[in-house]
Amino acid sequence: MTTHKSFEPDYFLSYCQSLYDTDKVYDTEQTNRFDRHRHVEPDSAEFLAGIAIMRNANKVLEIGTSTGFSTLWLAYGLRYQSDINFISLDIDKSRSDTAKKHLKAVGLSSLVDVKVQDAFDFLNQNSEIFDLIFLDAERQFYCDYIEQLHKALSLGSVLIVDNVLSHDDEVREFLAAFKNNSRYICRTLDIGAGLFMAVCQEP
Repeated sequence: MTTHKSFEPDYFLSYCQSLYDTDKVYDTEQTNRFDRHRHVEPDSAEFLAGIAIMRNANKVLEIGTSTGFSTLWLAYGLRYQSDINFISLDIDKSRSDTAKKHLKAVGLSSLVDVKVQDAFDFLNQNSEIFDLIFLDAERQFYCDYIEQLHKALSLGSVLIVDNVLSHDDEVREFLAAFKNNSRYICRTLDIGAGLFMAVCQEP
C-alpha cells in the first residue's frame, strides 16, 4: 500500500475546513438553491471517509460531485488503497472542474475519475459492482435510479444517501425500495442532514 507523496493530512484538514466555511457563506447568499454548492456536513463527510476505510473499498461511485467536498473526503478515505476505481459524476462541467482543482490542491486528484455525465445514462450503461455508492444529487430523479442501483450493488456493497432527514418527504419512496427489499440491511443515521445506509447482504 502506498499513500500519495504530495498529500499532507494537516493541510488536507485545514483546506477542507476553509472550503466548507467559504462555501457555506456562499450558499447563504444564493436565492436560487440550484446556484448553491450544498455540501454535505463535515460530520457526514468524515463518516463517508470512515466507511470507505472500514469497507476497504476499491470500487466507489459518487453521484453528485458538486464542487467536490464529499469527493475530497471519499478520496481521503481511499488514499492508502491500491487499484482504486473511484468515479464521481455530475452534469455540471463548471462544478466538476472546480472539484478537480480542489482534489489537485490537496494531492488526491490521481484517485478520482471526475466525469461530467448524467447519472441515469451512466447507470444504464454500467455493468460494474461497486463496494460503495454515495448518492447526493437531485432528489426528484432518485426513483429513476433504483433498478440500476440494485444491479450495481452486491454482497457487502454499501449505499449511502444524504439529506434523508432534512428532506424526508422527497426521498421516502426511494428509500422504501431498499427498506422493503430483503437484500439489504438498512439504517437511517442522525448524522448531518441525515444519512441512509443500506448494506447489501445478498449477492
